Amino acid sequence: MKRKILHLQLLPLMSGVQRFSLLLLEGLPADEYEIYVACKPGGEFVDAVQNRGWNYIPLPLLRHPIGVLDLFAFLHLILVCKKHKFDIVHTNSSKTGLLGRIAARIAGTPLIIHTNHGASFLPHQHPLIYRLYMHLDKLASHFCDYVTFVNHSERENYLRLGLVKPEQAVTIYNAIKSRGREVEGSSSLEVEESGSLVVEGSRGSDAAKGQSLTIGSTLRFSDQKNVIALTTYACKACDLNPGLRFILLGDGEHYELCKAIVASHHMTERILLPGWDSEVEPWLNLFDVFILYSRWEALPFSIIEAMHAGLPVIGSSIPSIMELVSEDVGWLVPLDDEAAFLATLQAVANDPATILKKGQKAREKVQLLCDYDTMVKAYRSLYEG
Repeated sequence: MKRKILHLQLLPLMSGVQRFSLLLLEGLPADEYEIYVACKPGGEFVDAVQNRGWNYIPLPLLRHPIGVLDLFAFLHLILVCKKHKFDIVHTNSSKTGLLGRIAARIAGTPLIIHTNHGASFLPHQHPLIYRLYMHLDKLASHFCDYVTFVNHSERENYLRLGLVKPEQAVTIYNAIKSRGREVEGSSSLEVEESGSLVVEGSRGSDAAKGQSLTIGSTLRFSDQKNVIALTTYACKACDLNPGLRFILLGDGEHYELCKAIVASHHMTERILLPGWDSEVEPWLNLFDVFILYSRWEALPFSIIEAMHAGLPVIGSSIPSIMELVSEDVGWLVPLDDEAAFLATLQAVANDPATILKKGQKAREKVQLLCDYDTMVKAYRSLYEG
Protein backbone atom coordinates (compact mmCIF):
# COMPACT_ATOMS: atom_id res chain seq x y z
CA MET A 1 0.00 0.00 0.00
CA LYS A 2 1.25 3.49 -0.87
CA ARG A 3 2.24 5.90 1.87
CA LYS A 4 0.06 9.02 1.86
CA ILE A 5 2.28 12.06 2.28
CA LEU A 6 1.26 15.70 2.62
CA HIS A 7 3.65 18.55 1.97
CA LEU A 8 2.29 21.67 3.63
CA GLN A 9 3.29 25.08 2.28
CA LEU A 10 2.03 28.59 3.02
CA LEU A 11 2.08 30.67 -0.17
CA PRO A 12 1.64 29.50 -3.78
CA LEU A 13 4.71 31.43 -4.96
CA MET A 14 7.66 29.75 -6.65
CA SER A 15 10.36 30.66 -4.12
CA GLY A 16 13.07 28.41 -2.72
CA VAL A 17 10.77 26.89 -0.08
CA GLN A 18 8.23 25.76 -2.67
CA ARG A 19 10.92 24.57 -5.06
CA PHE A 20 12.26 22.38 -2.27
CA SER A 21 8.95 20.49 -2.11
CA LEU A 22 8.78 20.07 -5.87
CA LEU A 23 12.33 18.74 -6.11
CA LEU A 24 11.98 16.36 -3.18
CA LEU A 25 8.57 15.00 -4.17
CA GLU A 26 9.76 14.43 -7.75
CA GLY A 27 12.38 12.07 -6.35
CA LEU A 28 9.91 9.83 -4.51
CA PRO A 29 8.87 6.58 -6.28
CA ALA A 30 5.36 7.01 -7.67
CA ASP A 31 4.51 3.40 -6.84
CA GLU A 32 5.35 3.91 -3.15
CA TYR A 33 3.93 7.35 -2.35
CA GLU A 34 0.58 9.03 -2.87
CA ILE A 35 1.47 12.72 -2.91
CA TYR A 36 -0.64 15.58 -1.58
CA VAL A 37 0.33 19.25 -1.45
CA ALA A 38 -1.62 21.91 0.44
CA CYS A 39 -1.21 25.70 0.40
CA LYS A 40 -3.05 28.94 -0.23
CA PRO A 41 -4.74 28.74 -3.68
CA GLY A 42 -3.58 30.48 -6.84
CA GLY A 43 -0.08 31.04 -8.13
CA GLU A 44 2.65 29.32 -10.09
CA PHE A 45 3.36 26.75 -7.39
CA VAL A 46 -0.17 25.36 -7.50
CA ASP A 47 0.08 25.06 -11.29
CA ALA A 48 3.34 23.16 -10.92
CA VAL A 49 1.79 20.73 -8.42
CA GLN A 50 -1.24 20.03 -10.59
CA ASN A 51 0.86 19.71 -13.75
CA ARG A 52 2.75 16.90 -12.04
CA GLY A 53 -0.48 15.04 -11.39
CA TRP A 54 -0.28 15.32 -7.61
CA ASN A 55 -3.26 15.91 -5.33
CA TYR A 56 -3.70 19.58 -4.46
CA ILE A 57 -5.63 20.73 -1.36
CA PRO A 58 -6.48 24.47 -1.28
CA LEU A 59 -6.17 26.26 2.08
CA PRO A 60 -7.92 29.59 1.39
CA LEU A 61 -7.79 30.75 5.02
CA LEU A 62 -3.99 30.77 5.17
CA ARG A 63 -2.41 34.22 5.25
CA HIS A 64 1.18 35.35 5.61
CA PRO A 65 0.51 37.99 8.32
CA ILE A 66 -0.53 36.76 11.75
CA GLY A 67 -4.26 37.31 12.31
CA VAL A 68 -7.56 35.98 13.58
CA LEU A 69 -8.00 33.83 10.46
CA ASP A 70 -5.12 31.68 11.66
CA LEU A 71 -7.48 29.99 14.13
CA PHE A 72 -9.85 28.98 11.34
CA ALA A 73 -6.94 27.89 9.16
CA PHE A 74 -5.73 25.73 12.04
CA LEU A 75 -9.13 24.07 12.44
CA HIS A 76 -9.25 23.49 8.67
CA LEU A 77 -5.85 21.79 8.82
CA ILE A 78 -7.08 19.44 11.55
CA LEU A 79 -10.07 18.48 9.40
CA VAL A 80 -7.85 17.93 6.34
CA CYS A 81 -5.50 15.65 8.27
CA LYS A 82 -8.37 13.71 9.84
CA LYS A 83 -10.15 13.29 6.51
CA HIS A 84 -7.18 12.02 4.50
CA LYS A 85 -5.43 10.06 7.27
CA PHE A 86 -1.94 10.85 6.03
CA ASP A 87 0.92 8.57 6.95
CA ILE A 88 3.33 11.51 6.81
CA VAL A 89 2.84 15.26 7.16
CA HIS A 90 5.86 17.33 6.13
CA THR A 91 5.56 21.03 6.98
CA ASN A 92 7.55 23.97 5.61
CA SER A 93 7.88 27.63 6.65
CA SER A 94 7.30 29.06 10.11
CA LYS A 95 3.54 29.62 10.28
CA THR A 96 2.53 26.40 8.55
CA GLY A 97 5.24 24.66 10.58
CA LEU A 98 3.53 25.71 13.80
CA LEU A 99 -0.11 25.25 12.76
CA GLY A 100 0.55 22.17 10.66
CA ARG A 101 2.58 20.24 13.21
CA ILE A 102 0.05 20.75 15.99
CA ALA A 103 -2.90 20.00 13.69
CA ALA A 104 -1.28 16.81 12.39
CA ARG A 105 -0.54 15.59 15.91
CA ILE A 106 -4.12 16.27 17.04
CA ALA A 107 -5.36 14.37 13.98
CA GLY A 108 -3.18 11.37 14.90
CA THR A 109 -0.70 11.51 11.98
CA PRO A 110 1.93 8.80 12.64
CA LEU A 111 4.96 10.70 11.32
CA ILE A 112 5.43 14.49 11.33
CA ILE A 113 8.50 16.20 9.86
CA HIS A 114 9.26 19.91 9.64
CA THR A 115 11.94 21.43 7.42
CA ASN A 116 13.42 24.63 8.80
CA HIS A 117 14.12 26.96 5.86
CA GLY A 118 15.53 29.65 8.13
CA ALA A 119 14.67 30.86 11.62
CA SER A 120 11.58 33.00 12.17
CA PHE A 121 13.40 35.00 14.85
CA LEU A 122 15.94 37.43 13.38
CA PRO A 123 18.34 39.98 14.87
CA HIS A 124 16.57 43.03 13.39
CA GLN A 125 13.25 42.20 15.08
CA HIS A 126 11.94 43.85 18.26
CA PRO A 127 13.23 41.85 21.28
CA LEU A 128 9.72 40.83 22.33
CA ILE A 129 8.87 39.59 18.83
CA TYR A 130 12.22 37.83 18.64
CA ARG A 131 11.60 35.94 21.90
CA LEU A 132 7.98 35.16 21.02
CA TYR A 133 8.95 33.58 17.71
CA MET A 134 11.78 31.68 19.37
CA HIS A 135 9.43 30.18 21.97
CA LEU A 136 6.86 29.31 19.30
CA ASP A 137 9.56 27.40 17.43
CA LYS A 138 10.37 25.50 20.61
CA LEU A 139 6.69 24.76 21.21
CA ALA A 140 6.20 23.45 17.67
CA SER A 141 9.16 21.06 18.01
CA HIS A 142 7.21 19.12 20.66
CA PHE A 143 4.60 18.19 18.03
CA CYS A 144 6.86 16.52 15.45
CA ASP A 145 9.26 13.64 15.13
CA TYR A 146 12.04 15.34 13.19
CA VAL A 147 13.17 18.86 12.38
CA THR A 148 15.41 18.93 9.33
CA PHE A 149 17.74 21.86 8.71
CA VAL A 150 19.15 22.78 5.31
CA ASN A 151 22.44 23.96 6.83
CA HIS A 152 24.59 23.01 9.81
CA SER A 153 24.81 26.50 11.33
CA GLU A 154 21.05 26.79 11.88
CA ARG A 155 20.83 23.33 13.44
CA GLU A 156 23.70 24.14 15.81
CA ASN A 157 22.03 27.42 16.77
CA TYR A 158 18.73 25.68 17.56
CA LEU A 159 20.53 23.06 19.65
CA ARG A 160 22.48 25.72 21.51
CA LEU A 161 19.24 27.58 22.32
CA GLY A 162 17.49 24.38 23.38
CA LEU A 163 14.74 24.79 20.76
CA VAL A 164 14.94 21.21 19.50
CA LYS A 165 16.12 17.91 20.93
CA PRO A 166 19.38 16.48 19.51
CA GLU A 167 17.65 13.25 18.44
CA GLN A 168 15.14 15.30 16.39
CA ALA A 169 17.62 17.54 14.59
CA VAL A 170 18.95 16.45 11.19
CA THR A 171 20.87 18.43 8.58
CA ILE A 172 20.04 17.67 4.93
CA TYR A 173 21.43 20.08 2.33
CA ASN A 174 19.20 21.39 -0.42
CA ALA A 175 20.04 20.11 -3.88
CA ILE A 176 18.93 20.34 -7.49
CA LYS A 177 19.05 17.87 -10.33
CA SER A 178 22.35 18.39 -12.10
CA ARG A 179 21.98 19.36 -15.73
CA GLY A 180 25.55 18.49 -16.57
CA ARG A 181 26.51 21.91 -17.88
CA GLU A 182 30.14 22.69 -18.53
CA VAL A 183 31.93 25.90 -17.63
CA GLU A 184 33.49 26.18 -21.07
CA GLY A 185 31.30 27.20 -23.97
CA SER A 186 28.73 29.14 -21.96
CA SER A 187 27.71 32.56 -23.14
CA SER A 188 28.70 35.97 -21.79
CA LEU A 189 26.59 39.12 -21.90
CA GLU A 190 27.16 42.20 -23.97
CA VAL A 191 24.84 45.16 -23.59
CA GLU A 192 24.14 47.49 -26.45
CA GLU A 193 23.54 51.19 -25.87
CA SER A 194 19.84 50.52 -26.20
CA GLY A 195 20.01 48.20 -23.20
CA SER A 196 19.13 45.07 -25.21
CA LEU A 197 20.86 41.77 -24.59
CA VAL A 198 23.39 40.39 -27.04
CA VAL A 199 25.13 37.04 -26.57
CA GLU A 200 28.74 36.91 -27.66
CA GLY A 201 31.63 34.52 -27.24
CA SER A 202 32.11 32.22 -24.26
CA ARG A 203 31.95 32.79 -20.54
CA GLY A 204 34.98 34.64 -19.26
CA SER A 205 36.34 35.45 -22.72
CA ASP A 206 35.66 39.19 -22.54
CA ALA A 207 36.92 39.36 -18.95
CA ALA A 208 40.08 37.55 -20.01
CA LYS A 209 40.66 40.22 -22.64
CA GLY A 210 40.23 42.97 -20.09
CA GLN A 211 36.87 44.00 -21.49
CA SER A 212 33.43 43.51 -19.92
CA LEU A 213 32.57 41.37 -16.90
CA THR A 214 28.95 40.42 -16.23
CA ILE A 215 27.94 39.93 -12.61
CA GLY A 216 24.45 38.52 -12.22
CA SER A 217 21.92 37.40 -9.66
CA THR A 218 18.54 35.69 -9.49
CA LEU A 219 16.74 36.96 -6.41
CA ARG A 220 13.67 38.50 -4.86
CA PHE A 221 13.79 42.28 -4.46
CA SER A 222 13.21 42.12 -0.70
CA ASP A 223 14.80 43.18 2.57
CA GLN A 224 16.14 39.67 3.03
CA LYS A 225 18.11 39.83 -0.21
CA ASN A 226 19.48 43.29 0.70
CA VAL A 227 18.69 44.53 -2.80
CA ILE A 228 18.75 48.25 -2.04
CA ALA A 229 22.35 48.06 -0.84
CA LEU A 230 23.27 45.66 -3.66
CA THR A 231 21.82 47.94 -6.34
CA THR A 232 23.41 51.07 -4.86
CA TYR A 233 26.83 49.44 -4.54
CA ALA A 234 26.54 48.01 -8.06
CA CYS A 235 25.97 51.51 -9.44
CA LYS A 236 29.07 52.80 -7.65
CA ALA A 237 31.13 49.83 -8.80
CA CYS A 238 30.13 50.47 -12.41
CA ASP A 239 31.09 54.11 -12.00
CA LEU A 240 34.57 53.04 -10.84
CA ASN A 241 35.06 50.31 -13.45
CA PRO A 242 33.74 50.80 -17.00
CA GLY A 243 34.08 47.07 -17.72
CA LEU A 244 31.49 45.96 -15.17
CA ARG A 245 27.92 45.01 -16.10
CA PHE A 246 25.12 43.67 -13.89
CA ILE A 247 21.93 41.67 -14.46
CA LEU A 248 19.65 41.43 -11.42
CA LEU A 249 16.86 39.03 -12.38
CA GLY A 250 13.72 39.04 -10.24
CA ASP A 251 10.90 41.10 -8.82
CA GLY A 252 9.46 41.99 -5.43
CA GLU A 253 8.48 44.85 -3.19
CA HIS A 254 11.66 46.88 -3.80
CA TYR A 255 11.84 46.33 -7.57
CA GLU A 256 10.59 49.78 -8.60
CA LEU A 257 12.81 51.51 -6.04
CA CYS A 258 15.87 49.67 -7.36
CA LYS A 259 14.97 50.68 -10.91
CA ALA A 260 14.81 54.28 -9.72
CA ILE A 261 18.23 53.96 -8.06
CA VAL A 262 19.76 52.64 -11.28
CA ALA A 263 18.15 55.45 -13.28
CA SER A 264 19.36 58.11 -10.82
CA HIS A 265 22.93 56.89 -11.32
CA HIS A 266 22.43 56.88 -15.13
CA MET A 267 23.30 53.16 -15.25
CA THR A 268 20.27 51.74 -17.06
CA GLU A 269 22.48 50.54 -19.94
CA ARG A 270 24.88 48.65 -17.67
CA ILE A 271 22.69 47.44 -14.83
CA LEU A 272 19.73 45.51 -16.18
CA LEU A 273 16.67 44.68 -14.10
CA PRO A 274 14.62 42.58 -16.54
CA GLY A 275 12.04 41.35 -13.99
CA TRP A 276 11.33 37.73 -13.12
CA ASP A 277 11.75 34.75 -15.42
CA SER A 278 11.05 31.21 -14.20
CA GLU A 279 13.57 29.92 -16.76
CA VAL A 280 16.77 30.75 -14.92
CA GLU A 281 19.29 28.61 -16.77
CA PRO A 282 19.59 30.78 -19.92
CA TRP A 283 20.32 33.79 -17.71
CA LEU A 284 23.01 31.95 -15.76
CA ASN A 285 24.73 31.26 -19.06
CA LEU A 286 25.05 35.04 -19.51
CA PHE A 287 26.83 35.59 -16.20
CA ASP A 288 30.57 35.46 -15.52
CA VAL A 289 30.14 35.75 -11.74
CA PHE A 290 27.11 35.25 -9.49
CA ILE A 291 26.30 37.51 -6.54
CA LEU A 292 23.98 37.20 -3.54
CA TYR A 293 24.42 39.84 -0.83
CA SER A 294 21.63 38.65 1.48
CA ARG A 295 21.09 39.68 5.08
CA TRP A 296 19.91 36.18 6.02
CA GLU A 297 19.46 32.87 4.21
CA ALA A 298 18.87 29.16 4.78
CA LEU A 299 20.65 27.40 1.90
CA PRO A 300 19.79 29.39 -1.24
CA PHE A 301 18.90 27.45 -4.36
CA SER A 302 20.13 30.44 -6.40
CA ILE A 303 23.72 29.87 -5.27
CA ILE A 304 23.42 26.10 -5.72
CA GLU A 305 22.19 26.64 -9.31
CA ALA A 306 24.96 29.15 -10.01
CA MET A 307 27.66 26.80 -8.74
CA HIS A 308 26.24 23.94 -10.82
CA ALA A 309 26.52 26.29 -13.80
CA GLY A 310 30.23 26.75 -13.11
CA LEU A 311 29.94 30.26 -11.71
CA PRO A 312 32.09 31.58 -8.88
CA VAL A 313 30.03 33.37 -6.23
CA ILE A 314 30.31 36.68 -4.43
CA GLY A 315 28.31 36.25 -1.22
CA SER A 316 27.66 38.04 2.03
CA SER A 317 29.68 36.60 4.89
CA ILE A 318 26.75 35.13 6.81
CA PRO A 319 26.98 31.57 8.24
CA SER A 320 24.64 29.81 5.81
CA ILE A 321 26.26 31.28 2.69
CA MET A 322 29.70 30.52 4.12
CA GLU A 323 28.75 26.82 4.12
CA LEU A 324 28.60 27.02 0.32
CA VAL A 325 31.03 29.80 -0.56
CA SER A 326 34.68 29.70 0.47
CA GLU A 327 37.83 31.30 -0.91
CA ASP A 328 38.37 28.50 -3.41
CA VAL A 329 34.96 29.00 -5.07
CA GLY A 330 34.28 32.72 -4.62
CA TRP A 331 34.53 35.79 -2.44
CA LEU A 332 32.84 36.72 0.85
CA VAL A 333 31.94 40.32 1.69
CA PRO A 334 30.80 41.65 5.09
CA LEU A 335 27.33 43.17 5.23
CA ASP A 336 27.00 46.96 5.17
CA ASP A 337 30.63 47.39 4.14
CA GLU A 338 30.59 49.42 0.95
CA ALA A 339 34.37 49.79 0.81
CA ALA A 340 34.91 46.03 1.06
CA PHE A 341 32.19 45.41 -1.55
CA LEU A 342 33.75 47.81 -4.07
CA ALA A 343 37.26 46.52 -3.40
CA THR A 344 36.13 42.93 -3.95
CA LEU A 345 34.47 43.75 -7.27
CA GLN A 346 37.58 45.62 -8.39
CA ALA A 347 39.76 42.63 -7.48
CA VAL A 348 37.42 40.24 -9.31
CA ALA A 349 37.46 42.39 -12.45
CA ASN A 350 41.25 42.54 -12.43
CA ASP A 351 41.79 38.77 -12.19
CA PRO A 352 39.82 36.92 -14.92
CA ALA A 353 41.96 33.79 -14.63
CA THR A 354 40.83 33.38 -11.03
CA ILE A 355 37.19 33.69 -12.13
CA LEU A 356 37.49 30.66 -14.38
CA LYS A 357 39.45 28.67 -11.80
CA LYS A 358 36.99 29.38 -8.99
CA GLY A 359 34.06 28.63 -11.28
CA GLN A 360 35.36 25.13 -11.94
CA LYS A 361 35.99 24.58 -8.23
CA ALA A 362 32.45 25.81 -7.47
CA ARG A 363 30.95 23.22 -9.78
CA GLU A 364 33.02 20.43 -8.26
CA LYS A 365 32.18 21.47 -4.70
CA VAL A 366 28.41 21.75 -5.14
CA GLN A 367 28.22 18.37 -6.87
CA LEU A 368 29.69 16.80 -3.75
CA LEU A 369 28.01 18.93 -1.08
CA CYS A 370 24.52 19.27 -2.60
CA ASP A 371 23.91 15.98 -4.36
CA TYR A 372 20.28 15.44 -5.37
CA ASP A 373 20.20 11.67 -4.88
CA THR A 374 21.74 12.08 -1.43
CA MET A 375 19.07 14.61 -0.47
CA VAL A 376 16.20 12.37 -1.61
CA LYS A 377 17.66 9.28 0.10
CA ALA A 378 18.09 11.18 3.36
CA TYR A 379 14.44 12.27 3.41
CA ARG A 380 13.25 8.81 2.37
CA SER A 381 15.15 7.33 5.29
CA LEU A 382 13.14 9.62 7.60
CA TYR A 383 9.88 8.88 5.81
CA GLU A 384 10.41 5.13 5.99
CA GLY A 385 12.24 4.87 9.31
